[in-house]
Amino acid sequence: MYRCSDDVIVTDLVHELVLLDPRKGEMYRLNETARRVWLGLPALRANDLASVLMSEFEVPPERACADVKALLLELTRAGLVEVESDK
Repeated sequence: MYRCSDDVIVTDLVHELVLLDPRKGEMYRLNETARRVWLGLPALRANDLASVLMSEFEVPPERACADVKALLLELTRAGLVEVESDK
C-alpha cells in the first residue's frame, strides 16, 4: 500500500499541489495528473491509481500505468510517499 508521509505539508492549488518536506526544507510541485495521484493515496496498488487517470484524463492504460509507477517511485525516493507492506 502506498501512503503519503505524515511529515509532508500540502497546499492544494486546484490544478497543482505544492508539497513541502520540512525535514529537508525542500519544496515540490505536482502537476494536475500527479496531483490526482497524490489525492488518491492511500492506494493498494499503482493500477488503482492508473485507473483514476484513465477515467479522468482519458490516458491510455499503458501510459497511465507507466506514469503512475514512475511518479510513485520518484515520490518514494524523495521520502514523500511511503510503501507499507500488506498485513
